Amino acid sequence: MQRLAANDPDAATNFWQTIRDGGTVVYPTDTLYGLGVDSTNPAAIRRLQLIKGREGPFSVLIGSLERLQDYALVSPAIAGNLVDMLPGPFTIVLRPAPDLQLHPCLIGPGGKVGFRVSGHPFLQGAFSQASRLVISTSVNRPGEPPLQDPDLIQSGLGAAIDLLLDAGPLPHSRGSTVVDVTSDPWKVLRQGDGKL
Repeated sequence: MQRLAANDPDAATNFWQTIRDGGTVVYPTDTLYGLGVDSTNPAAIRRLQLIKGREGPFSVLIGSLERLQDYALVSPAIAGNLVDMLPGPFTIVLRPAPDLQLHPCLIGPGGKVGFRVSGHPFLQGAFSQASRLVISTSVNRPGEPPLQDPDLIQSGLGAAIDLLLDAGPLPHSRGSTVVDVTSDPWKVLRQGDGKL
């Protein structure tokens, strides 16, 4: 496993290279440490499923509200309401764009997908350099709480991780707030750090 400071000048390059090579990456978000793989690589996805102990559904990490509009069915009214929320501690549940090819592990009830736009400086910088759908989930074994300390992540999951981007211990977090915006009114599926 390679461990690199999240503010290292080469961090974003290593992030994208590992994703493209089918590796597993741990990275900081504005809530929890995330575990990510390339959304188009079945072998990498299977590794993530084994680490998590479940098949899915998992969310998709993207870089901006503008990219969300490329990947999902977002009305102008919904997009306008999301401006103050994204990037931020929310997972937005939407129907994917009809031409978007997605692995079954990303599809939740009703054929919907959770999209995550994190406001963490590392991810904002990384996604400004490249754009790719990255499967994202919290870093933990089945039934255990998320790991927020890079040392604990390395000792507990190091053998399963190819790259750990270290931003130091993150504060306690309930994770992102998951909001289904396809209903009217919107439905909070999980209350996390984000407040509507």
